[in-house]
Amino acid sequence: MRIGFIGVGIMGRGMVKNLIDNGHNVTLWNRTEDTPRALFPGLAVKSNPAELAACTDVVMSCVSGPDAVQQIIFGPSGILEAANPSLTYVECSTIGPNQAERIRAQLAERGTPMLAAPVTGSRQGAENGTLVFMTGGDKDLSLKLEPLLMSMGQRVIHCGSVTQAFLVKLVNNTLVSFMLEGLCEGAVALSQGAVPLRTWLEVIQSSVLSSKFYELKGQTLASRDFSTHFSLDLLVKDQNLMLEQAVHNHVSMPGLAAISEVFRSGQAQALGSEDMSGVVRVLEALAGIESS
Repeated sequence: MRIGFIGVGIMGRGMVKNLIDNGHNVTLWNRTEDTPRALFPGLAVKSNPAELAACTDVVMSCVSGPDAVQQIIFGPSGILEAANPSLTYVECSTIGPNQAERIRAQLAERGTPMLAAPVTGSRQGAENGTLVFMTGGDKDLSLKLEPLLMSMGQRVIHCGSVTQAFLVKLVNNTLVSFMLEGLCEGAVALSQGAVPLRTWLEVIQSSVLSSKFYELKGQTLASRDFSTHFSLDLLVKDQNLMLEQAVHNHVSMPGLAAISEVFRSGQAQALGSEDMSGVVRVLEALAGIESS
């Protein structure tokens, strides 16, 4: 099976590495050609998405969001120009359900099946091959491609239709937003009470609240290492997509609406490219704490 992969950013480069390590034949396209050539000097790099699609059996995309996906599919020399019944398209980026359905429908007109496969696990999961894929679309197609996805992950969960898979992804990142906001607010409150953060983290991990997320982001806060695993900008993008979908589905999400304002304040303070846990600096500033 010939694999075409689009996007070698924070997530994509780890995913491509694991595909190669598992013996897959991979060809690349990236918005900037120098990056994939530097990262993977032994791999072919095509000049546009259509050229990539024309020489592969499965094209996978993992890019920054809706605008990038729109260009990849519908832009000049996009996937749609080369779509045909022998091609399968797998979308791992996080986009809105409505956009995903438009893409599925357009590809279907040309006989190209689409599998939604957004992921959770951030940079560490991509590097370690421990991503969880939330697939959507034909279940038989998901089962057929499961060995390919498992080259990059530890679990594939079929969530229903293409639109349902992306809704699950957005709801999942909504929960991430709540968990991170609570962790950061608690950390700031404890610092004002002179309680060591690591003491609270020990309590969390010894209780029903225990989770890998709190372990990872708790250590990030304790060490003040905000190197990017999943950027604040990307989380805000997902929050906006969820709020747009909530309006479309006539669902009220007042909690997310309030929390998103805190993260947007982080963007205003030029923290957008850093890890999402850097939002703690916004809360520290509101409490009058000088932060590093």
